[in-house]
Amino acid sequence: MLAEAGLREWRLVGSIAGAGGAMALMMTIVNSVADLKSDSTIDWWQFWLFALSAVAIVSFEQYAANLTTELSERMLERTRLRIADLVRTSELDGLEQVGAVRIYDTIARETTIVSQSAALIIYSLTSGVALVLAIAYIAWLSLLVFAVIGVLLAAWVYFYTFSQRDSRHALIAADTAQGRFFELMSHLLYGFKEVKLHKGRGDDLEKVHLAEASREAERTQVIAGRRLNNGMVPSLAIFYVILGSAVFILPPHLEDARLSMKVVYMVIFLFTTVQTVSRTLPVLAKTNLALDNLDHLEKNLLKAAKDRPSTVAPPAGFSSILLDGVVYQHRAPDGSVAFTLGPCDLSIAPGETIFFVGGNGSGKSTLMRVLSGLYPLAAGAMLWDGDLVDEQSVDRYRNLFSAVYADFHLFDRLYGMEDVDPERVRALLQDVGLADKVGYVDGRFSTVALSTGQRKRLAFVVALIEDRPVYLLDELSADQDPGFRRRYYEEFLPSLKARGKTLIVVSHDDRYFGLADRVITMEHGRFERAAVAQ
Repeated sequence: MLAEAGLREWRLVGSIAGAGGAMALMMTIVNSVADLKSDSTIDWWQFWLFALSAVAIVSFEQYAANLTTELSERMLERTRLRIADLVRTSELDGLEQVGAVRIYDTIARETTIVSQSAALIIYSLTSGVALVLAIAYIAWLSLLVFAVIGVLLAAWVYFYTFSQRDSRHALIAADTAQGRFFELMSHLLYGFKEVKLHKGRGDDLEKVHLAEASREAERTQVIAGRRLNNGMVPSLAIFYVILGSAVFILPPHLEDARLSMKVVYMVIFLFTTVQTVSRTLPVLAKTNLALDNLDHLEKNLLKAAKDRPSTVAPPAGFSSILLDGVVYQHRAPDGSVAFTLGPCDLSIAPGETIFFVGGNGSGKSTLMRVLSGLYPLAAGAMLWDGDLVDEQSVDRYRNLFSAVYADFHLFDRLYGMEDVDPERVRALLQDVGLADKVGYVDGRFSTVALSTGQRKRLAFVVALIEDRPVYLLDELSADQDPGFRRRYYEEFLPSLKARGKTLIVVSHDDRYFGLADRVITMEHGRFERAAVAQ
């Protein structure tokens, strides 16, 4: 956090030191007043110094807390933006390995922990400064008392550290269990329709797996909490030993009774500071783990990220796209190969219409991702106008494509296309039959809460607005009513072809295969047959 402070680093350190020093000064004043006789008049100098110390404590602590909140939120804001940038520059297969739920869960939970703990940690640091100054004051009062308290505080540090030796592992276990619960909860939320349709599935998910994950989260959280709370035992034990020593053991060895009373006052002050520090140390442990988790997420995303050119000029077109022995492999979480696409050989010319057909799991959707440069090749080569598509050219190559993937995401606005003519958008919405469902106002769609078929049509509208040389359309005709399906094949696709667009279409509608220049059948990740449509 100090790295985020910049020139204000010394202001933060100074305010913490000022608050701690004012606390110690206040305690010194209290001890000085203890020397006064009962019939003495008010020492106004000490009174105003006491009042000034109180004002300084409040002012410095407020300033430090406000500055810490500002700095911690700035740090978190930059962390969120770094993670967003890493997600943006990641390759698709690497991002799939990290997992969208894990990314969202880590950002949401860990940034909240850091945000909520920052001010509390500052109060603890203030108490820590006061503790050090109070010990120095005790040394000035009596070296004997200083030696005794020093030994006992060293014992506190030792026993606290010993009690917390396994606390980090317990926190990690609790964090893992909580993450598993949220993962299962995502199944309940995102699979809500399927759960409602299948009582057995819902009961099994909720009453068995979710309940077990919740109990495990509770169990590990209790264990972690107990491990952290164990640190309070040495604090309390050492305090009572120090207090007992100050009241019963040390007085006979001190010069007078008033010195004994001062020592008791200081011991009570030490207890409040030690207790504040002790209660904050578990929060600090959780905060450190949260920062480590954010750092670990960044490192995992960094592995999936690639350097991105600052600007990418969209290509006007292409003369050829060639897949030469292309192979891609889906990996299971344990690293084993779960599915292999290829080897695939394919040549695509401008203006072609190619239909890919085949059963579920044959590799059509994977091919769409490989063809558009989203998946890196395990073997073979992809050539664009005779040049190899590599890390330096893949970003520009991707800009050849407008795509509606099978698992497409529908955005609420035309990000990156804010200058598009609103009338053109409304005309396209009218053309696909969505004008009565979706409006386009102030650069955004009025709703994306549509049926599956309507959502695909809206995604198709976005692809038409992008107006790229190549269109990848994966099962866009599925979930459509017969009227729009007919228009899709007999009007929209021929219109795009007439404009010179290259169409790569995944389809099961065999009655329209005659519209294609080629129909390629896929099985088990390979091309089985290519036919020229008559």
